[in-house]
Amino acid sequence: MQIAVIGAGISGLVCARKLAEAGHRVVVLEKSRSLGGRCATRKFGEHLVDTGAQYFTLRDEGIRSEVEQLAGGQLKKIEKPILSEKQIYRVGEERFYLANGNNRLGSLLAEGLDVRKECEAGRVVQEGKRWKVLGEEYHAVVSSAPWPQSAALFGMRESEVAFEPNLTACFEYLIPWDGSKYATLDSTGQEPLAWVGCENAKEGRIQSGKSVYVIQASTAYSQQFLEKDPSEWSRDLSERLERSWGLSPDKRGMTFGHRWRYARRGRGTEKTSALADGLYLCGDSVSDSRVESVWKSGIEVAEKLLAKGGL
Repeated sequence: MQIAVIGAGISGLVCARKLAEAGHRVVVLEKSRSLGGRCATRKFGEHLVDTGAQYFTLRDEGIRSEVEQLAGGQLKKIEKPILSEKQIYRVGEERFYLANGNNRLGSLLAEGLDVRKECEAGRVVQEGKRWKVLGEEYHAVVSSAPWPQSAALFGMRESEVAFEPNLTACFEYLIPWDGSKYATLDSTGQEPLAWVGCENAKEGRIQSGKSVYVIQASTAYSQQFLEKDPSEWSRDLSERLERSWGLSPDKRGMTFGHRWRYARRGRGTEKTSALADGLYLCGDSVSDSRVESVWKSGIEVAEKLLAKGGL
């Protein structure tokens, strides 16, 4: 089979890898220069910061084994707790990250695959029993892109699956981390600071004598400020952080703000309507946004395609 996978996020790469391992010709089309989708990492001055998925769990034994094999010694565990409403969140839960950045998951999964970066797919067009993407014909097309983008590719209604935005901000403080906790989480969804994580909890990420915090704002806050200048909401979020964590504004260093326009599938969203034969979805268009969930969805789509044989 000749298969196009649109999007080099975790689910798309997992799907492509399974299909390629089974001997099929797979092309991965990624519109940006990076791999891993929302497993995003960036250089922040002299620091290394995860600006997408902050950590991931490995509850599924099969996925855990795959990640351990892929990542080897890069796989690390976060030892400090997350607090929610001043209580330890999910006592005993194991949380993982990759030493060189969570985006390395994408790079590791992509090894050996035909991945074409900076390649925007455009509309997927049916040609008889096949599908044409960028002038090439395929037996099947898998989209791992967020639903609004997948809907445009497949000629479907964007409104079928609600996607929520997220504003993410990084703040450097010129003081050492106190080491008391990794993060705070607002599980009510009411507070603007939905998540505050200290990257110092990830060994080797932050330069000595400094601390770096990553804020992910609530959905309501992100919707309100999505089109505002980043300097406006970054300043507001930094002030909220300082009040919440007892940080001094005089010690504030660099700042960075990023808009995730399609951050995650809306809660309670219904399934999409049936897709035409030969079109498939994986990722958080069909699952929740956890790394394990999208990984599993990539496996499931690959298995469906393999079960169909020669189509």
